[in-house]
Amino acid sequence: MAHDPVQLSVIDEEEIDTILGSEIDFEGEILSSESLMIKGKVRGSIRCTAELYIAEQAVVQASIEAPKVIVRGTVRGDITASSLIAILDWAHVEGNLRAPDIYRSPECFFQGSQEIVQ
Repeated sequence: MAHDPVQLSVIDEEEIDTILGSEIDFEGEILSSESLMIKGKVRGSIRCTAELYIAEQAVVQASIEAPKVIVRGTVRGDITASSLIAILDWAHVEGNLRAPDIYRSPECFFQGSQEIVQ
């Protein structure tokens, strides 16, 4: 499925339920039933039942599961989504991707494998 990269890059923080700010340095398991944006550092695992946004300044070392994952920052770990994984301009991702729809910007860094699932 083709995506408009500009549309994918516009994120209205007013519509996000929870934002972990840039001052956050967290290690452990995050479980969220609401949309979540990470701006700080997270190590461990993240399971979200709504959209997950990894902001430009974020550094995440975790396994990630969510319906929709939008990455603008750094992720080291596997990402599984039930709908979409989008790795936008200048994002850095090292890990395996698994989703029905995967978008990778030509301006991102990606190392790993990707699997398109139904």
